[in-house]
Amino acid sequence: MRRITEKSDVYSFGVVLLEVLTGRHPLDPTLPGGAHLVQWVRDHLASKGDPSEILDPKLKGRADPAMHEMLQTLAVSFLCVSTQPEVRPIMKDVVAMLKEIRHLETL
Repeated sequence: MRRITEKSDVYSFGVVLLEVLTGRHPLDPTLPGGAHLVQWVRDHLASKGDPSEILDPKLKGRADPAMHEMLQTLAVSFLCVSTQPEVRPIMKDVVAMLKEIRHLETL
């Protein structure tokens, strides 16, 4: 049995971010092959797919600054769900990255 650690909390937070950005549930039967949300995102990005294609259609069509912010947040979420726990950032760093994204968009 795996222990719950700060890194598993970071992974869970990354999944929540992906849910918000994609509008999909972690176990979404409509995903190709019934894939887990995280695997679906990994597969899409590994195939050099356009990251904006996985965003919730309700979020598309926003102004460029908002789209840029969402794509940067997607990158942060991808760090959080790294397959290697030691590569995942600590929550303090996740918060700092998200604040920086928000700060840059308000300039």
